[in-house]
Amino acid sequence: MIFRFAHARPTVLCAACCLALQAWLAGGFAGADEPTAIEPAAAESSQAFARQAPAFVAKYCTDCHGADLQEGGLRLDRAELDLAQDDAAKTWVRVLEQVLFAEMPPEDASAAPSSVERAQFVELVEGELSRFGRGISLAEKMLLPEYGNFVDHDQLFSGQITDLPYTPARLWRQRPDIYRQIWGKHYGRKHMYSVKIGGTERDGDQYTVHHGPHKGKAISGRYFADERFANPFFEYVHPAAGFTDYATIPADQASLEALLTNAETMAEILTVGTSVTVVTEVKSKDSRFGNNHGNFVGGVETIQHERRGQIPVAFSRVMESPGKVSQADFREALRIAFQLFLRRDPNDAEVDHYWRTVFQKNAELGNTMALQAVLIYIAVSPEFVYRMETGLGPADEHGRRMLSPHELVYAVHYAFQNTAPFGVEEFERKEIYTKAAEPLVVEAMTQQNAVTYARNGWLAEEMLLGQLQTKADVERAVRKYLGGSPGNMHPNHNSPLESVKNPRVLQFFREFFGYHQALTVFKDVNQFASTPGFEHFHDHTPTRLMYDTDALVLHILQQDKHVFEELLTTNKVFVSYWSGTNDEGSIQKAGGKKKYAAQHDAQSYNLDPFESEHPRNDPILVPSEQRCGVLTQPSWLVAHSGNFDNDPVRRGKWIREKLLAGYIMDVPITVDAQIPDSETETLRERFRVVRADSCWRCHKKMNPLGMPFEAFNHVGRFRLEEMGKPVDTHGGITYSGTDGLDGEVENVHDMMHRLAASPRVRQSFIRHMFRYWMGRNEMLSDSQTLIAMDQAYVQNEGSFQEALVALLTSDSFLYRK
Repeated sequence: MIFRFAHARPTVLCAACCLALQAWLAGGFAGADEPTAIEPAAAESSQAFARQAPAFVAKYCTDCHGADLQEGGLRLDRAELDLAQDDAAKTWVRVLEQVLFAEMPPEDASAAPSSVERAQFVELVEGELSRFGRGISLAEKMLLPEYGNFVDHDQLFSGQITDLPYTPARLWRQRPDIYRQIWGKHYGRKHMYSVKIGGTERDGDQYTVHHGPHKGKAISGRYFADERFANPFFEYVHPAAGFTDYATIPADQASLEALLTNAETMAEILTVGTSVTVVTEVKSKDSRFGNNHGNFVGGVETIQHERRGQIPVAFSRVMESPGKVSQADFREALRIAFQLFLRRDPNDAEVDHYWRTVFQKNAELGNTMALQAVLIYIAVSPEFVYRMETGLGPADEHGRRMLSPHELVYAVHYAFQNTAPFGVEEFERKEIYTKAAEPLVVEAMTQQNAVTYARNGWLAEEMLLGQLQTKADVERAVRKYLGGSPGNMHPNHNSPLESVKNPRVLQFFREFFGYHQALTVFKDVNQFASTPGFEHFHDHTPTRLMYDTDALVLHILQQDKHVFEELLTTNKVFVSYWSGTNDEGSIQKAGGKKKYAAQHDAQSYNLDPFESEHPRNDPILVPSEQRCGVLTQPSWLVAHSGNFDNDPVRRGKWIREKLLAGYIMDVPITVDAQIPDSETETLRERFRVVRADSCWRCHKKMNPLGMPFEAFNHVGRFRLEEMGKPVDTHGGITYSGTDGLDGEVENVHDMMHRLAASPRVRQSFIRHMFRYWMGRNEMLSDSQTLIAMDQAYVQNEGSFQEALVALLTSDSFLYRK
């Protein structure tokens, strides 16, 4: 197909659309600002660097890197200050990274810089390095999910920062889940209709062939509409962040290509209908009876392709116009197109633009292709690709602009849901499938899987009534989302995430803890079937474990008391795929009580099903020394394990970054991070290799936190022995930066209760709440928002809901600049 856009020469569709979209995404369109990075304060002059950097080094570094001692072969008392020189720049990059990661000065140094001194030094050196193009691009990195903890924790919660919070004006890439919910259902499915003739005779005129050589024979049919589209918005997940919805995640080239492909498909469906493959199978003498809807397998098969659907009459009027299309007919068609894609009506300028520079430019190709060009153009427009948060409301005296009511609808609704807040106004439709066929076929091709469009949600209706303009209006709306019926408290494969009330809330806990990643970890289930203690673990177990933890999280959220502490310390568990009783049929099918018990889902929690019967969907209390919070749920343990063993490094790193607001340097490329295999040694014993100086500098921040989880095997079952030896569960909380928190721990129970009682750990959780719902890392200017969230949580007996209300009514959420 050849389309013309704007004033360009005719060119292939994808190239034209891609160029237009790339220009838009680059910020070349009116009405929205380019997302801007938060640049650090301007670096000190070279004279300041030459004066202050050596003074910092002399005060904190030369004891180990001076004239008398040069640890690591590094001497800094005579470090070259001309960073145009390659060797000098490499030295200062090395120093910068060590100070940034708090690796230097060491903890046993006679003096240590404050967090403010450290931040000022990092900014000073980075600024000077950047003058010569040798910096580490820290400003850009600070926007990435994995760099969130580099904003100083103590400063954020000190109360000393009085800057008014705001969020930089931005475009926020559409979430993959939103795109799937809104567009996948309508345009992202591959349709097939299977017809079988000659099966077991069935009553009813509808189930009898009326035409052709098979007249009088029985007919059966089945309609399929499976997901077959490429979601253009990939789910970026960094292990240090876990969150998939950051505003800095771009719509890259792959996204553009998928958007263009989908746009072509959407335009085709909306103008000529959905392509459906119709497979007709007629029973032959060789057909076998089977357990399926046609009651036979095999036969003479024919395949044809049909079009079906309901297209707007306004589109049909444009396409079938015998002469020149009237501007009034085009305006109505464009209005419906805007409703379908953008959920609003076009303004006069937009009508004029699409009429002159898109439709008229392609009119010589035919009205249908010209209309398809219009639809494609809309389907790759920035408003379709992005959520626009530029702050279109009134400006305050500080230059901040509040989100407009329209922007607030999207911001608030998408904080809780993955569905569109705005619906599509009713419009007259026309059936595409008009062939004379059997009643069963006609029904399938017209009525089954017919597209239905949602109407405006309640928040959109409140906005239209002028009831979403103030902070108080937003708070009322947020509390309405959080109130009411609890909804589905026990999701499973038949009632997944979207069946839960406010699915974005549960999704936060999945992404924060990462327990849903258990589904991605390979386990040798074939070997488990014959291995004592592992027989319960099969292909579907990781999915079931995820839903178990979902049920636990929803149960704790429903109580809404000391939520975070409960999540870290509860000894309640759910076995979602168990009715709570043991029926004889299941026991016999398993081969007796012994096999039934060994293969039961409850074994993941070291429970004997015959001793643990309980009312369905009720939590089960297990010994507190065996289970203590989400981090001892088998789902979390499997998600943070290796294929064949535990992974104390990954588990300790998770605690360091998610609970202690810390960070770990990346593994140097020169390090071979391998633990030796052994058939006689425990994992703790094999980990002695990381005690080497080059390894322990980082492992000391992870291993003591991860080793207590050796109380569990790598599929999450509690154990007392490993390799015939008593399990050593000792560990420690180290380098937390908090008085009274560090120290040795005897086991997981000891460690989790100590962590749960720490304000720093609670505040780290608050910071992750902020990142998830704001789609960005916190800045120092967000200090007041974070403190308000923390206070709302503490003052309301550990209420997660109150902390979320504080966030979604904060200046960080409401204002752009």
